[in-house]
Amino acid sequence: MNIIYIDLLSVYSLTALITSGIKYSHIFYFNTSPGARLFSNMFARMRLLKAKPQLADFCYADIKDEKGECQFIRITEDIRDLCLEICNKEFVNNRFLKCFSLHFDEKKILLFFEKALMERINDAVVFINGAKWHSENRVNSDSKSVIFFLERNIWSPYLMHYASKLNIKSIGYFTIGGFSYFNNFVKEKTLTLKKIEARIHALITKKGKNNYNNKDNQLSQTIDKTIPLVAAWYTGKTVTFDLKRRSDFFWLLKSDIPREQILVYFDRTDIPATQQMIDTIKNNGLRVIALTKKATNAHNVPIWSTTKKYRALKILFIKHIFKTYLFAVFKFKCIPLFYLVNICFFAIKYAYWYDFFNSHNIKIYINPVDIFMSNIPVIAALEKNNGISISYQWSNLSFSSILLSSCADVLFSFGPAYQWVWEENRSRIGNLVYCGYITDYSFKEVKKNAEILREQLRNKGVQFVICYFDENSSDDRMTVISNRRSAEIYEYFLKKTLEDETIGLIFKPGYPKTLYKRIASISGLIERAKETGRCIFMESGSYVTEQYPTEAAQAADVCVGLLLSGTVALESYLSGTPTVFLDLEKLYSNPVYQWGKGKIVFDSLDDLFSAIQKYREHPESIPGFGDVSDWVKDRDPFKDGNASLRMGQYISWLFEKLKEGGTREDALEYANLKYAELWGKENVVKWH
Repeated sequence: MNIIYIDLLSVYSLTALITSGIKYSHIFYFNTSPGARLFSNMFARMRLLKAKPQLADFCYADIKDEKGECQFIRITEDIRDLCLEICNKEFVNNRFLKCFSLHFDEKKILLFFEKALMERINDAVVFINGAKWHSENRVNSDSKSVIFFLERNIWSPYLMHYASKLNIKSIGYFTIGGFSYFNNFVKEKTLTLKKIEARIHALITKKGKNNYNNKDNQLSQTIDKTIPLVAAWYTGKTVTFDLKRRSDFFWLLKSDIPREQILVYFDRTDIPATQQMIDTIKNNGLRVIALTKKATNAHNVPIWSTTKKYRALKILFIKHIFKTYLFAVFKFKCIPLFYLVNICFFAIKYAYWYDFFNSHNIKIYINPVDIFMSNIPVIAALEKNNGISISYQWSNLSFSSILLSSCADVLFSFGPAYQWVWEENRSRIGNLVYCGYITDYSFKEVKKNAEILREQLRNKGVQFVICYFDENSSDDRMTVISNRRSAEIYEYFLKKTLEDETIGLIFKPGYPKTLYKRIASISGLIERAKETGRCIFMESGSYVTEQYPTEAAQAADVCVGLLLSGTVALESYLSGTPTVFLDLEKLYSNPVYQWGKGKIVFDSLDDLFSAIQKYREHPESIPGFGDVSDWVKDRDPFKDGNASLRMGQYISWLFEKLKEGGTREDALEYANLKYAELWGKENVVKWH
């Protein structure tokens, strides 16, 4: 008897199972289509199904190996390797894609399609691994033979081969019109295309014309087209120029770039610009613009509308795409829908952003999330405008994935310890520039605040302060840190603090806005701990925290961060505080386990707290406790508090050369040379 797993429960997959003649004891599925349960019940009443289909009860974090190690990183790297294998075999010499190399950079097209592919196969790879784990841990059956039913598409042969490596037999089933393809893939792209089309429609109406002429031209008329603009995307952080608070503009705070040449653009409808944000930006001399009306709630923000350039480019590209597609059809060559939909998406995004950059003379574009596939045509359009794209590393990286791959002209990285990440995911970076930990300027700035915070706890009788940095959590099954796990950690620390009146506790959540909802099960315990005055939650910030982790770290005797991330642990140690890792995911493959188990990394809360107590009573009893210097070594080669200064200098040099009328190549060469002379040639890596 076999155990059946189905990627998507539907009339198609159920029919394939019924007609397969396979004997089975259980049926599990991961997703369901509309009406699937109705067909399932009908087939059961007709006795065509030998078992009732059940939703596979699993969470990504549950998938562990025989040692108990969470398989998140291994699966992520499997997805990366599978994407790169498919790229080599299907994309590199693809004639349809090569037809667009005259319009678009070929390397960027390949990277774009790698990321599109990752979105397409990611869940299937996770579900295959989930099926293996689920059959071994959640199913009471003598037989453990697993059969995975997978929708047939152009990638299913690769997925089936991958499943076979895990000793899982897979069977492909056909759908009419690619049911799940349209529902899970085209839907998102169609919504994006519709939004862009809506902007075009607005242009050909009186209202649209008035909107462009009256609002956006107010900004355009104030721009000196002989001087380049630097465009910076609003990421969602607090809009501030205060050195003590987390800012989107840390790279500008110590830069010589004229502030009137900085254009901050808003496009997030989930965090629209407020009047306070706009006033703060304008009072500091920067320009602002919103890409849609829903991206701002302020009254004095220009709304960007496309011009005739966008319409002309869009028509040109779409004609070329469909001409190429039809030519292939006439030659009896089938072009899968995956290619057609994605290249249309790429072309329309490219046309939109080419128009935006060209209309505002934008020559430098700063966006830390260039890793998303939708940003690749943006970077391609900027390059066509003789512009330079800049990205920067904002977190510690412990694995390499397709999601993290980049094609920025300049990528600022903390240090050489991360170079392998972009090598293994085959990034198309132009220049990798090491600058140090990007917000290390804040260490000195918040020192006074940290002293006040520590004194506040000491006044309550606290003799030893523990700081815990959490990561975002979710109840989504595809997350690694669940809300239940997050609440478990908080509960443990809270109880230990209530038991010992000499312990002070500082919690520094990364996403304070949703914290109490995520750990609502322990709300009573939180209130009890807060009432003692020995438990402090640093929770200012509307979306993400606006206080730097270093402020909490400098107030503590020891800091605890999660090994899965490591970013706040890096910051706290660079701030001068002993730091340890909590690793409930049991990532035993991480190199820190080779030398740091029991000193800097702990796989249980009891072991962690026991070590903290020993360190507190007799620091010499655990040599090397909290000393992550070996781990930090190449993650920041400078450790001098000047990372943002280096970034600002490099960007200023680019601006200087572009202002003189130089090409992007001239500007990059000039900035690289100046940076190497001042900070060392080993800190500028010309990418291969």
